[in-house]
Amino acid sequence: MHGRVLHEIHDKPLSNTILVALWKGKPANSPSEKMICYHVEDTVSDDKGFFTIPTWDEPGEFKNLKDKTIHVYGYRKRYRISELTSEIITPKNYIYYLAKPRRTDDKDKAREARLRYLQQLVGETLCDLKGESRVNLNPLYTAIVAEAETLVVTDQDRQTVQKLKSWLSFVTFEED
Repeated sequence: MHGRVLHEIHDKPLSNTILVALWKGKPANSPSEKMICYHVEDTVSDDKGFFTIPTWDEPGEFKNLKDKTIHVYGYRKRYRISELTSEIITPKNYIYYLAKPRRTDDKDKAREARLRYLQQLVGETLCDLKGESRVNLNPLYTAIVAEAETLVVTDQDRQTVQKLKSWLSFVTFEED
């Protein structure tokens, strides 16, 4: 899977963007219509914004899932996912747009909005996986926590960062 990360307005390439791809599907013989995440891959865009998400050969245990999709999420410090970007990818060459956060004169509101965005991004990429696949979320969560730590002003901000750190610890340690 190949793609490119571009700035939403200028169409300029954005390097060093962390991208994660989540393989999702619905259990075929389950009454639940809930999507489950069954694999994660990660990569970083190059100096021209290009990226390649490694291919993955599904083992037999996932062959019977239905409605399979691959969701891609990108992160770059002080950027957000653009509304121009679809999280579900189907084409072979995919354009992933990022944008600067919306401007506001209220610095407290901007900080709070950014922390909410970072928390939302972690929430959207949570994958209750076992083994090595979940550690592929480590670069994304590490970068998110690092940015969030620079935004701490209030006790509520500290609590948000602690929650983010707990998810980072979840993806950092492999199970025995």
